[in-house]
Amino acid sequence: MPGKSVLRRLVLLVVATTALALPLAVGTNASAAPTGPMTWHVRVGAETPDMAVTAMAFLPKEIWVDAGDTVHWTSNSAEPHTVTFLAPGTTLPEFNPFDPTQTTAQGSSTFDGTTYRNSGILATQPIFVFTDPATSYHLTFSTTGDFTYYCLLHGLMMTGTVHVRPAGTAYPYSQRDYDRAGTRQANAALNRGRDAWREAKQTHATTGSRVLVGIDGEGFGVSRFVRDRVVVHVGHTVSFSVAGPGAPHTVTFGQEPPGLAILAPSGDPTHFAGGDLNSGVLAPGAPFDVTFMKVGTFHYICAIHDDMGMVGDVVVVP
Repeated sequence: MPGKSVLRRLVLLVVATTALALPLAVGTNASAAPTGPMTWHVRVGAETPDMAVTAMAFLPKEIWVDAGDTVHWTSNSAEPHTVTFLAPGTTLPEFNPFDPTQTTAQGSSTFDGTTYRNSGILATQPIFVFTDPATSYHLTFSTTGDFTYYCLLHGLMMTGTVHVRPAGTAYPYSQRDYDRAGTRQANAALNRGRDAWREAKQTHATTGSRVLVGIDGEGFGVSRFVRDRVVVHVGHTVSFSVAGPGAPHTVTFGQEPPGLAILAPSGDPTHFAGGDLNSGVLAPGAPFDVTFMKVGTFHYICAIHDDMGMVGDVVVVP
């Protein structure tokens, strides 16, 4: 029913806009008289219980603190993230898992706005090659200003801001306000992800030989293969593709290449009859086409998100 679908999108848009604007609209438990340095809490990401849909967001997106206060970030999903403040005049880099300045903690626990600070990989569980991720990170802010920070893995789709005012300035919002705003923002993003996943499954239906590898959108990611079970005849080709430049994904059959070698392609997809085959990280507009030359069921995974349930099968019949 198109009318209901349009109406639902409008309702979700209003909810999402309200959630993102919440810190500007309410402050019911604000402190009228600060009593000294405070510690404030921000959640990093969110996920559905099955880890299929994740919110690519800092929750809440914005927070107002005083100089001398500390912000404590806590990982809230298996999807890996970073909390990264760039040095002035530098640009946001492409994520490089080989670069320890991106994947491990950098700098002291005090931030004055002039130097690079990075949490390293944050996640609630080991994922991919990040076998020992941190679960939290904190910084004490010594200088006033408005400081934007990023997740290096997800770039401009995942940013936050810490507004630092002079010490002794009355706080406009309480931690409870921020928690409520963060929860609303998370729910809005997860709902957008659920809807996108549902629509993608309807679009791709149950026939054909195209597999959509993950879904990305405004503040969310879906770590699933859309049509995770495909039936084709011997000699036919299955095309795996990503729609956008969000979270990285692979299509990997057989044994995973060790360590970071998983990021590069290996094997021959033009005559696949079983064994080891890996797409490397898929890029938008460059599908990974696999031609199946043998009857059987061929299991595959996203080597980055398989522990989150991102797996599938190609069934090849005569």
